[in-house]
Amino acid sequence: MSETVKRNNPLFWLIDPLKSTANQADSNYRYSWSQMAWMLPMAIGVAGLVVSAVGWVTDSHSFYFSYLIGWAFCLSIAVGAYFFVIIQHLTKARWSVVIRRIPETLMWSFPLLAILGIPILLGMHDLYHWTHLELFDPASEQYDAVLAGKEAYLNTPFFLVRVAFYFIVWTFISFKLYTLSIRQDNDPDPSIPKLQRKYSAIGLGLGAVVTSFAAFDILMSLDPHWFSTIFGIYFFAGSFMTIMAVMILVSLTLQKNGMLKKEIKVDHYQDLGKFLFGFTVFWAYIAFSQYMLIWYGNLPEETVFFRHRMEHGWETFSAVLLVGHFIFPFIVLLGRWSKRLLPFLGAICVWMIAMQWFDMFWLIKPVMESEHASLGLYDISAWLGLFGVFAAAFMYRFSRHALVPQRDPRLHKSLTFTNS
Repeated sequence: MSETVKRNNPLFWLIDPLKSTANQADSNYRYSWSQMAWMLPMAIGVAGLVVSAVGWVTDSHSFYFSYLIGWAFCLSIAVGAYFFVIIQHLTKARWSVVIRRIPETLMWSFPLLAILGIPILLGMHDLYHWTHLELFDPASEQYDAVLAGKEAYLNTPFFLVRVAFYFIVWTFISFKLYTLSIRQDNDPDPSIPKLQRKYSAIGLGLGAVVTSFAAFDILMSLDPHWFSTIFGIYFFAGSFMTIMAVMILVSLTLQKNGMLKKEIKVDHYQDLGKFLFGFTVFWAYIAFSQYMLIWYGNLPEETVFFRHRMEHGWETFSAVLLVGHFIFPFIVLLGRWSKRLLPFLGAICVWMIAMQWFDMFWLIKPVMESEHASLGLYDISAWLGLFGVFAAAFMYRFSRHALVPQRDPRLHKSLTFTNS
């Protein structure tokens, strides 16, 4: 397909809004893998979504919950990439320049995620208890006084407006930072870093508010009687941890296929491993703080969240989350050696990515089946389907431009970075 046809196709614009500059990249930074490599994850994604579609036909209620789990997992990767890029610009970080194109490419996933989120909007009546109008009718036997008090916020029109606003903010900041970075590959304009810091400063404040409220609306409102003021931080911590794991895996894959073998050094992996370890601990700290405050307060509307996850088999899943998401990675990532032994670090990253999905599963699935713990086929197929499409779009975008911000003024410092 010609470049002109691609540019005129709205679908391709959603995936990558810029003209390909891969051929203009320095030979050291050019994508050299097969240009059709993205078709493998796409095939896996389509197969997973086809299997999930069978679930939608046979049991639409379960399908929507399984789909939301996979979609929230992909959203967490994009959110983690968003904050990583912003922080690097604001701190004028030098060490990360050589690997920054990975999260820059990943954060331009919000338009695609908005399209993939349409089934969630169609399934709102199944997912969100507060969409049932009889709950707000005082004459109804199902009248819920607690929800009636939240009707001004928890109503479908306002929910849709808020979600649209979240994606507009994420997309706008991501678009600005992504396009400025690609433009810099061929135009070493000294004003570009200043613009990147400007939009990063705007995006940090807006992103913090938007991400917190998105976590409240999309995930916490599944159980509308429950609330936690730090749930947004909980979602952010898991998202930032996940982007570290994804960046390590993408970097290892590139080097295995002959790209950036000299540019990305073990010192970069060690710093990424430090972030992975740090945010594993931070996630556990926020999770424990949330649990401890709710346990100490002992308010029924708060404790119900953990009660549903401590009985009927869900206690086993909770134990797996505790061990798999914190205790095990904490032990194995504690030493310096684990961050410099790259095959081992890669395996841990695969584990942590799986644990992030499991965390989304643990947050969402008990809302549907609080009386019976289960992990079904459609939970897995929806995850693989959405992640496959998400990964294919990333690989397509990534192959079209230089693999690093090749004219960033701090690139030389990143290439010569050493971790003492």
